Amino acid sequence: MSPQDQHGSRGYSVPTGRPYALKELQASLGSLGDHLRELYDGAHPAEYDTIADALYVAFKTAAGLAPAKSYTGCPEHPNGALDPEAPDGWGRCLICNDRRRLGQRRQGGRPAAPAPAAEQRRLGYPVPEPPYTLQALRDCVRTVEDQRFHLSLSSPAQDFVRIADDLHRAFIVARELSRPRNASGCSEHPGAPIDPDAPPGEGCIFCAGRKRRAQRSAQTPQMLPRIRRGERRQLQRRFERPPG
Repeated sequence: MSPQDQHGSRGYSVPTGRPYALKELQASLGSLGDHLRELYDGAHPAEYDTIADALYVAFKTAAGLAPAKSYTGCPEHPNGALDPEAPDGWGRCLICNDRRRLGQRRQGGRPAAPAPAAEQRRLGYPVPEPPYTLQALRDCVRTVEDQRFHLSLSSPAQDFVRIADDLHRAFIVARELSRPRNASGCSEHPGAPIDPDAPPGEGCIFCAGRKRRAQRSAQTPQMLPRIRRGERRQLQRRFERPPG
């Protein structure tokens, strides 16, 4: 290396934790294509669980490599709840907007009308539009595969932002395929996961669990339900206290 190269490389530094996180990201994406090739059109939703879990782990790793992204745009509550009726000119943070509305109410003022839907931008990570199909999942994973080969320790932050967004899109598609809307046929829990051990027509995992609990014998130990804060649990004693 020439003295000029040595002088030019003195100012370069790698962000803390990037080598380990990048290696973990490459490892989590290495076998993703092999698992995806085993799937086929009409596969059981439970077969997509492994893909969805792997994509979520890879997405969290890529999100850690990219600059922090705010869901609300609020420096105080970056990951807080979004206000679906944010007035024009206000932020998207529900907590801050509630405080602002409360202050106006005390002063006798009225909040402005909600902003049009086109002006209410969705912050955070992108969500792909339906339909969610196996081909859409393959396209998302192929985009991620094309990008991961070009990542290195010296890649700009925008490259990590791009692969984190694409991984989030792929995860959303895989999650929708693993838990399709109303696949269980349950009117009470239309978005419930499917119980693979339940008989046909009774695939709702919540209803199947409720049915199993009802069929248990009285001697089967059961967890007590959670009580609200401030309430006291009324316990039934097994043996009565002796009189006196």
